[in-house]
Amino acid sequence: MSTDATTTTPLAGRSLVSLLGEQRATIVQVLRRDGDASVSELARALDISEVATRRHLTVLEEDGLVAAQTVKQGRGRPAARYSLTADARRLFPQGHDQLAGELLDFLADQADGDGLRQFLRWRLQRQVEGLRDAVTAEDLHERLQQLASRLSEAGYAASVTPDGDGFTLKQHHCAIQDAAEEHPELCAYEAAGFARVLGSDVKISRRETLAEGGSACVCCVQPRTASATTTPASGSRARGTQPSGPSGRGDEL
Repeated sequence: MSTDATTTTPLAGRSLVSLLGEQRATIVQVLRRDGDASVSELARALDISEVATRRHLTVLEEDGLVAAQTVKQGRGRPAARYSLTADARRLFPQGHDQLAGELLDFLADQADGDGLRQFLRWRLQRQVEGLRDAVTAEDLHERLQQLASRLSEAGYAASVTPDGDGFTLKQHHCAIQDAAEEHPELCAYEAAGFARVLGSDVKISRRETLAEGGSACVCCVQPRTASATTTPASGSRARGTQPSGPSGRGDEL
């Protein structure tokens, strides 16, 4: 194994050093380059003692960035070799956003946009199926809290607040904002999915989105009857009666 410190681009180097500190960043970069390494190999790469190297590795292990595996070395004692975890690999530049954007652009060019619409309908159905088991309460406020909880788990930092006779559902972060800025249909189909999950006793209007420069993605949620914010009679909620996609206006769904 080569023991020279890894060379990185200035931007990548600065970001890792800022996040981890210079020596821990070097450990991560060496492991990225070489796949795995022992404490002694890393110590030589850092030009520090093995004791100090172990301290850095302990911190990186606690942060979930490196993992150790004991490996037999001939007739000698087994030794630990360290490698990066999946979380550590996410510290480095990824091309997922670019690939997703290119795929959406390709679909939008197919059959006058029909390819993109088919994909969005398929995606909407998957989202609905993934949320229905979690959004089960009869009370509308509780339903929205269940929905917000699942959205937050998915990285959307969602919240629900009462607003007159209804509620405001906000997503303070958009996990797909770059794609949504290029293809705002994603936002409209997402709101259509919320409408399906919440039920036919609910009316949803999307008022602003992060992709269009808003401070949050905001949906106004109104009960279709005044009594819908309280617990309705059992079986009164109809599911799956919303339209299969967003309306042409991209507003009421």
